[in-house]
Order: sequence, then structure tokens, then C-alpha cells
Amino acid sequence: MTKKLTYNPIQINTCAICVPIVGPTVEDILSQVQEAVQAKVDLIELRADMWMKGSHLPEEEYIPTILNLVKEVHAKYEKMPILFTWRTLAEGGETSLSDKNYSNLLQAIVDQNVVHAVDVELFAYTDRIGQIIKEAHHQNIQTVMSYHNFQSTPKLEILHGYAERMISAGASVIKFALMPTTSDDVLSVLQFTRELTERYPQLPRITMSMGQLGQMTRTCGNVFGNCLTFGTLGQASAPGQVDVNLLQQLL
Repeated sequence: MTKKLTYNPIQINTCAICVPIVGPTVEDILSQVQEAVQAKVDLIELRADMWMKGSHLPEEEYIPTILNLVKEVHAKYEKMPILFTWRTLAEGGETSLSDKNYSNLLQAIVDQNVVHAVDVELFAYTDRIGQIIKEAHHQNIQTVMSYHNFQSTPKLEILHGYAERMISAGASVIKFALMPTTSDDVLSVLQFTRELTERYPQLPRITMSMGQLGQMTRTCGNVFGNCLTFGTLGQASAPGQVDVNLLQQLL
């Protein structure tokens, strides 16, 4: 019988700090994880798409390579909760991956059963991924259903429609990362976060307005109900991420 995980790192009524682990070499990955452990962050995000960038591996070798790296990270730092992410090119990722292999990778990660949470993009959702979500929940792996927009901040009614779709798909956490073009966009994200908190008080949510303009949402989003923020200990994985030491002082 598969062992179920017993700890969910993304919870309501708190704001966890997560550090992306971006590679590109095994040595870099392990060094970054060690730094995150020493900084006492709440969890790490393994950004596998950034690991494979520049690897010169054929796509069919991505999955076994990634699984070995995840296994090695978990073996060395067993107590550090892991969010696993393959960010697609369509939503700001660094490496292309076929739709079939995106599903195959998520399935393999869930089957491996060493991560605490797995990112699933809303617009990559299929019936097969729906089944993977169910299997993840059976093993107490959180599913973070995400939407990223690096061009703009859609209107609130559109964002709420996406949230409803995420919830209908079975997401245990919902995530929105949006690019502002005006200060009103930044305020809109904070308002959206508050409304999510009011409508779905038992559902953890992750929200952010990206870039320099939206940076404040990474440090004050918890006031409106945000449950996780991404910080950096070096290379950032998205524009506007704040240094972990500053986040820990502010949060």
C-alpha cells in the first residue's frame, strides 16, 4: 500500500514562504535546497522546467531524469516539504514539453509519492489530469491549480470564473499570478484575494501581482488572505520575487 503523506504545507490562516529551486545542475539544485533549509523556509518549489533548460537531453529522457533529481532532493532533505512544478511555455516556463508528456510527468510525480504538493495548470487540464488529481488527493498530495498571465490582469469576473473552474476540477489550492500595467491592477489583485477568502474561506489560495509594480502584493497579500508567497535566495523564477530574509521580517 502506498504511504500517504500526513502534512499539507499550504494552509489557510497562515502565509508560507516558498523558495523556487531552479538548477540548472545537480550541484546547483542541491546547493539551493541546502540554502533554503538553512534559511528555514516553509517549503521549496522544484521548477523542473528550469532544470531541463539547456540540458540538451531529448524529451523522452526528461521524466526519468526529473524523477531521479526529485528522489535525490527528498532523500537528502526529507523534512523539507516540496511543491513540484513544470511550468509550461504558455504560462512563463523555460522548456517545451508535449501535452502527453506533461500528463505523464504529473502522473509519475504522484506515483513517486515524495512531494507534498504538485502544480497543475488550469489550461492544461484534461480528463486524464482530473484522474491524476484524484490520485494525488488519495495520497494526501495537495494539487495547486494555477493560472499565470504575464501580459495583463484580467477583470475580476473573468478571474472568478477561472477560480470556479479550478474548484470544479478538484483543486485543493488555487493560484493566480498576474502582470499589472497600472496601480489599479495591483489593487484589483488584492481585492480578488479578499473576495476569494470571503467566498471560499476553507480553500487555500495563492495570489500575486508580478513585476516591480506588483511587488507589494508579495509582502502584504497575507492581510487579504493569501496563503503562500514566493521568495528568492538568489535567482528568481518570476519577476518581482522578494528576498527571503526580508519576507521573514515582514511576515
